Amino acid sequence: MKLLLFPVIIILFTTTSCRKVFDYIRDHPDIHDTVCHITQINMLGLTGKPDTFTVLYNTKGDPTDILERSPALSIDNVEHHFRYDKFGRLLWYFINYSPQYGSGTPNQMGGLIFHKYEYPRKNFVVDTTIQYTPGYPPLYDSAFYAQINGYTLDEKGRIIKVWNVFRDPHTPPQLDHDVVYDANGNLPLSNPDLVYDDKINVYRTSKIFQFVFQDFSRNNPINTANAYPAFYNAFGLPTTLPKSDQYYGSLFGADSGPTINFVYACTLPTKQW
Repeated sequence: MKLLLFPVIIILFTTTSCRKVFDYIRDHPDIHDTVCHITQINMLGLTGKPDTFTVLYNTKGDPTDILERSPALSIDNVEHHFRYDKFGRLLWYFINYSPQYGSGTPNQMGGLIFHKYEYPRKNFVVDTTIQYTPGYPPLYDSAFYAQINGYTLDEKGRIIKVWNVFRDPHTPPQLDHDVVYDANGNLPLSNPDLVYDDKINVYRTSKIFQFVFQDFSRNNPINTANAYPAFYNAFGLPTTLPKSDQYYGSLFGADSGPTINFVYACTLPTKQW
């Protein structure tokens, strides 16, 4: 099935000309962080059938849910949930199976992967991860994977060191690896067919997405061996990306077909005009 290029939804609260929009973007290079949110992601899923991901946000603009709908394969539906503490910090991120989105039926499966985040000191985050055997009600004594990771952040809020503690056998914190960014602020590419574009990485629409999916790169990796082109909106964000096995083969934790399409809602702050 041929994928359709979904239009970008841009809502402007003023009647200012498009020329001023481009001027504003030029003068505010990081404005995408506050004006554009992903509202929908469309792709061909693992089975070759269309998958639609609806992204929901709270009043502060932070994501609360990513809801997948696979009409041709209802058991493939997955929900991603983000919950915050009273300070607005990410508290939980968990993934669970659900019935077909929109059916109105309550969740039928327990959490599959559960992350709890703690903030013991500045620029350090603890991530406790537990993975459960699927089932309803959840079999909480059936956790077959549990690990504690620690993330050291730099002054830009990017992960630069990953530490871990294993449950079986228990080990003291160990440095797993350093995260190194190049001069352009991108992660190294392991596949020679991959290159970075000069546009805005889709994860940069939310600092939560950057942290949870551990991609703080400034630009998008493009697979030059993929015949499908990339397309972008006026804000420099991708509306269509060809599949890239290093990152976007599992964008937002989902397998994809040859391309991934994004729909955004974008607004410009009127007080700046």
